[in-house]
Amino acid sequence: MRVEFDIARRLSSRKAGNKAGIMERVATIATGVSIAVIIITLSVVIGFKHDLRSLLSGATADITVTAPQSGGVVSGRRIANSAAMAGVMQRQDIVRISAYTAKEGVLKSDENILGVLLKGVDSSFNSTFYEEHIVEGRFPRVGKEPRTKDILISRSIARKMNVGVGERIEMVFVDADGGILRDRFEICGLYHTGVDVIDSGIVLTDMRNVARLYDGNSAMVTGYELWLAEGVDGAVVADELNGAFIDLYLETGCEAEAFTAEEVFPDIFGWLATHDVTALAVVVIMIIVALLNMTTSLLIIVLERQRMIGELRALGMHRSSVVRIFLFRALFIIVRGVLWGVVAGVALVVIQEMWAVIPLPAEGYLLEAVPVALCWGWWLVAAVATIATTLVVMLLPAALAAKISPSKIMRYE
Repeated sequence: MRVEFDIARRLSSRKAGNKAGIMERVATIATGVSIAVIIITLSVVIGFKHDLRSLLSGATADITVTAPQSGGVVSGRRIANSAAMAGVMQRQDIVRISAYTAKEGVLKSDENILGVLLKGVDSSFNSTFYEEHIVEGRFPRVGKEPRTKDILISRSIARKMNVGVGERIEMVFVDADGGILRDRFEICGLYHTGVDVIDSGIVLTDMRNVARLYDGNSAMVTGYELWLAEGVDGAVVADELNGAFIDLYLETGCEAEAFTAEEVFPDIFGWLATHDVTALAVVVIMIIVALLNMTTSLLIIVLERQRMIGELRALGMHRSSVVRIFLFRALFIIVRGVLWGVVAGVALVVIQEMWAVIPLPAEGYLLEAVPVALCWGWWLVAAVATIATTLVVMLLPAALAAKISPSKIMRYE
């Protein structure tokens, strides 16, 4: 094994003016490009899923409880804000419960109108996410006396309506009988998340302001938002809650159903799932590209070294030793290409992570810049898998070298 390794190392040496052949350089570059693309693809897909899930989980709860007909979104059907409902949701795996009341309406200024969702919350609401994304002003004063008419709108809404912090703006609503309701609010702050589905239509205020748009009855709410302990499976909790809600309905006639974030936003989470398929396709294609280039390069290297192979065989070297020589030669090329590819791929990912040089249209991708993740574990797996897979496939051209007949080579020489 030592002899085969030394021969392969000398053949691959860059010392004493021994330059790599054209096909060897092509194979190294192709392998490097392939592993760099794999690293970037994995980073973008994982980063995209992580960032978008983090934003959605911050802006929305893990589980939303509404009337069954609402499907976890806003409708005219409300549910009871009662001790019985609260008792069902008191569980160790639920760390926060927040009731909310919401109503669809239209923001109206002197220049524009814009449809939005006015979401009323109280002091139990987890406001950390929005407070972290406030770019001007402050979060509304909710649950305090006296009741305020503060609203928090997104920066994009403010630009569309040409309004700012401290200004008053009118909202128009339609009641259950088809009548028109009007109310005026004061803009206390602007937020910006970069997620278009949130920024384009969510307006926050005190829950009592929204209750007045119905009948003022605080005993009825649009729903509840539930935040779970870390690591808890939301689907399991939702199923268990729905079983308890059926019992509650039989006892009190109160209708409610729990919906996970995936059920509330099926399009977004379904779209995220397709990225796994895309990433797998890119990784497979890049590995195939590397395999084809390596196979072609090693075949040409074998043909170029026919005289050396014939001499080694004539000196008594076994066929398996010849195979190992060219496997080592292939390994040197693969490792060199993988190292260059890893350096280039990681450098590009770090640049995007630090400076976000590649933007995205928020309307189509929900985020403003291409997200990346520093997933070192996945990068290591990709590099090792590429080396192992390519080396296994290289057995075929390496085996061809072992079949070269020393007598024929010496005859032609």
